[in-house]
Amino acid sequence: MKTKTSLKRAGLLAAALLLLCCHFATARSNSDTSSIWINPFICITASDIDALNSCFEESTASLKTRHLEIKNQLLTVSPTDEKTVCGLLLERFRLDEELQTLETEHQLKSIKLRYRKGVEIVKMLYEKILSMDHHFSSLKVQQNLLKISNPHHYPEFKEARTAMEEKLKRKYNFALPTLFQSNPFLSAAFSMIGMVIGGGEEKDKKESMDRVACILDFTVRMYNDLNVIYYETGYLRDANLTLKKDCEALFSDCARQVGYTITLEGCRQSDDWERLYSLLDNLVAKALGETAASQGFPSQPDTKLLLKAETNLQFAIDRVVQFINRYSDFVNQGNEYYKKFAKIADSYENEKSCTNVLPDEFRQLKTDIDQTLEKFNSAYRMPEVQGSKLKDMLYGTID
Repeated sequence: MKTKTSLKRAGLLAAALLLLCCHFATARSNSDTSSIWINPFICITASDIDALNSCFEESTASLKTRHLEIKNQLLTVSPTDEKTVCGLLLERFRLDEELQTLETEHQLKSIKLRYRKGVEIVKMLYEKILSMDHHFSSLKVQQNLLKISNPHHYPEFKEARTAMEEKLKRKYNFALPTLFQSNPFLSAAFSMIGMVIGGGEEKDKKESMDRVACILDFTVRMYNDLNVIYYETGYLRDANLTLKKDCEALFSDCARQVGYTITLEGCRQSDDWERLYSLLDNLVAKALGETAASQGFPSQPDTKLLLKAETNLQFAIDRVVQFINRYSDFVNQGNEYYKKFAKIADSYENEKSCTNVLPDEFRQLKTDIDQTLEKFNSAYRMPEVQGSKLKDMLYGTID
């Protein structure tokens, strides 16, 4: 009866703490969206750990009190009173065994709780990785960068080059070599020359030259920088795919420790999490002898299975901690990359004077970069303090 009262009290305390934590997390969610998916989880986990520890302390309190009483009695009892001494020593020995059994049970239940929280962390991080994968796949940057760095993409340049080729062919029966036609910068030089030596109204010629000059200035100045964005965005997309595969492999390794063999994507699609947790419960119950007790046999922990379960579950927890570091490193890396991309996109010094010629894709590029940087700073980012709390919880050392 006392244990049930203690559990009820611990549950009410945990619920109160959870509501308080989630209230503050939600209040700050407008300025830090990571708090929406991390802070409530931290609150729930902290309250679950506190409830488990409180239950253990209450279940052992009377035993520890009696243990201390026996210790004090042994200091005062006469050594010649062998009957009393033997009785106290036997009772102390039984208390030591009972306390050790409860400690072993608590330790395994603690690892079980932390393992489950580790699986939930993997589940959350996988959703974030999938979100990044979708984001990278839908970015227009990859599709447009090669276009805007090539003068041949611009109608004004095409018109100037076509006009020059017609003049050369008409007046001199001369055609640009294939290499000049395929190389945008070589053909650009000939286009400018053709515009200078060609006929036509000076006003029209100047306007056309100004527009082509802006195109060439932008493409020549930004060609290498835009290629940096193109290839490094591709690198981040590939790195994210690698992270996704590693997350799936991590889940398989962790789930295998409790006998669950469905893939992460399969578990996610079928919402099969409860079966995984049920297998975890069964493993721990069997190791603690609870399964045998429910079948009418004496409750006796399986020492060999206890050690195996603790080792395997702790191994899975360690792997999750390592992956938290990898995830955080990737998001921090992506954040730094996009800071660099933003500087590159803002580095074109003649943007104001050539704004009428610059393509819409360039403005879209800058918008994409700003939006992605914001996502890395908020939706994907796991602040260091939150990452540290997650790792502390998984190791059972949270304050």
